[in-house]
Amino acid sequence: MDKNYLRNDFDTHVMTESVSRSFDFRRPDGSSYYFFNMTWSRGKISISGDIGSMVLQCWPAMSSLESSVHWGHNADLDYLLGKSSAKEEYDGEATARELIRIANREVIEAINGYWIDDYFKDPETKIYSSKKRLVHSGMRQDLQKVRKGELDRDMIDDVLLFEKKEEKKSWSLPHEDDPNRYWSFFECWNTWVELWKALEGFGLYHDYTDDDLKNITKSSYRRKMREEIESVCYDKEGAISLFRNTTFDEYPLQYNYSFNNYRIVAAFRWACRRLIAEGVVQPEKAAA
Repeated sequence: MDKNYLRNDFDTHVMTESVSRSFDFRRPDGSSYYFFNMTWSRGKISISGDIGSMVLQCWPAMSSLESSVHWGHNADLDYLLGKSSAKEEYDGEATARELIRIANREVIEAINGYWIDDYFKDPETKIYSSKKRLVHSGMRQDLQKVRKGELDRDMIDDVLLFEKKEEKKSWSLPHEDDPNRYWSFFECWNTWVELWKALEGFGLYHDYTDDDLKNITKSSYRRKMREEIESVCYDKEGAISLFRNTTFDEYPLQYNYSFNNYRIVAAFRWACRRLIAEGVVQPEKAAA
């Protein structure tokens, strides 16, 4: 491949000396513990030192040191990270939480009902407030109606029912099997049943006929499943391996910025406030 074009792209460039300002921040005793340097040059600020390194870029806001400091001193940390060189990383704890949330969502709605937030604006204070509204009832609300004599008990679907059906012979292979062939259960448990079959410590090497499956309606049993989910999802490869044993069309892998990345942008924001407090940069003028 001819690489001359790489050189030709810069043949007409003109060199000029860059204007920059640089500041060191360290503990009063001179320790390098959490030491960092902040260097501004037009269009960007770099942070480096014992806390790690990062570059923040926002050309419209960083034309001068003053505008950069005003831009950063009250900025939201997530916003700053979005303007930085940092990349989101796989978050195993968040992935496990999201998976458990998905599995619990329909169970919770079936038991507690489906609620939404209605928002209202106070005509005097102009402040918005919210109020929960029941869209459709769950087993809890239906049982309250039974106690009040407003509903017959036989009309209620028992969410916690998980009963074995009479076993039927079938030519189907185990991996093609369907738990509904062997069990009667409310459909809100579908995701938990699928996770049971995907987890090595539970149903991965067992058929759906295993009597252990009915225990997913018990909170203590699901707690043990959650522990394995958290362990498996600790690294990305483990989570992907788990999802491959399910029918999830999209894997709910979660990504977040690391704690250290948050610490770096927090240090940058603190440094901006320090530069204002020390008079290096004048406070931003309030709008007239």
